[in-house]
Amino acid sequence: FPSKGFTKLAKKLPRRHASLLIQLRTGHIPLNKHLHHISKAPSPLCPSCRERDESVHHYLLACPTYTRQRSAMRAELGPKAHQLKNLLNDDKCTKSLFKFIAHTRHLLSSFGDITPPEQD
Repeated sequence: FPSKGFTKLAKKLPRRHASLLIQLRTGHIPLNKHLHHISKAPSPLCPSCRERDESVHHYLLACPTYTRQRSAMRAELGPKAHQLKNLLNDDKCTKSLFKFIAHTRHLLSSFGDITPPEQD
């Protein structure tokens, strides 16, 4: 079960954003590592860099293809942007995380426009 903090965070988000966050947390997301595991992709390798398996960690924190977008996220978040636990659980990080994903356009075909929702 999700933590109370995560449930509270997800309830504040539009459904599309909450769904994306849950899929990122579970790893059940249309990235090649998962797609290969369920026989929907021929290889787990990242299609952008072909260097490593395309996991959530690789996509958000390591893929050289998205260095520019990641730098912008890190400039906004500082050290918090270097750890998945912060990006996927801290409500102070979600806006920057969604901006990063929107700017990479990598999940556009699966999730549509995930530009961050305006928050209070």
